[in-house]
Amino acid sequence: MRLIFCLSFLLLLTACSKNKRIIKHIEGRWKLTQILLNDGQCSYPNEIHEFAQGETGGKTFATWTKYSSDFSDTTVGSYKIDKKGQHITFRDDEASPVTEEYATIDDFDKGMLIVRRVDGVYFFYKE
Repeated sequence: MRLIFCLSFLLLLTACSKNKRIIKHIEGRWKLTQILLNDGQCSYPNEIHEFAQGETGGKTFATWTKYSSDFSDTTVGSYKIDKKGQHITFRDDEASPVTEEYATIDDFDKGMLIVRRVDGVYFFYKE
């Protein structure tokens, strides 16, 4: 019984911490180095994505800015990470009407973020 309780507590502890871990480390500049498209082709956009510090819980949006590789084009939007830290929502605040894209976080650590969107898998690396 004690073992079941300890395992349940450990599972609860690790399940709740993923969102906080991502929110803590996502702030800053990330370089989008590669997109593996669903048709098997690769794209190398070298865009810079800048994420502002967000809040845990997945209820509020934080600022997200995308710069083209030569900084000639800028998109200002926002993002939020769901409560479990498994999904990220990108919102283009400049579009009319405002558009949102829901994506899955495949992998994350302090220097790497892999996101699966509708058109393919995006590979970000922290600058």
